[in-house]
Amino acid sequence: MNAIEKTSSDMNGNAQDTRQDLHRTIDKVAGQAQPLADKVATRAHDSVDQVGERLGQVSDSVNKASERLMARGKQWGAACQRAGETGRGYVRERPAVSLLIAAAAGYGLSKLLGSRK
Repeated sequence: MNAIEKTSSDMNGNAQDTRQDLHRTIDKVAGQAQPLADKVATRAHDSVDQVGERLGQVSDSVNKASERLMARGKQWGAACQRAGETGRGYVRERPAVSLLIAAAAGYGLSKLLGSRK
């Protein structure tokens, strides 16, 4: 029985040493995991901040482009209004010539569109 008791005692000692080694390893890994998690969280926050800044830049660019387009639209509208007023003035001053130009334009359009049959 002596050999059996010694083997059992050795096995218990080895199991105890293995458990202690595992506990130390777990504590070591846990100690290293927290700084890594903090580093990952910091990088994630930084990335979100960079994306937010870029979105702000894109938003500013879109706003500027929109303002320019609105200004161009107003200019175009004013130019069309001036052209309309000029056309009305021309028709009032020269009604016969205006009628002939309109008839010629209508005839030309009808020939262009009528030839597609």
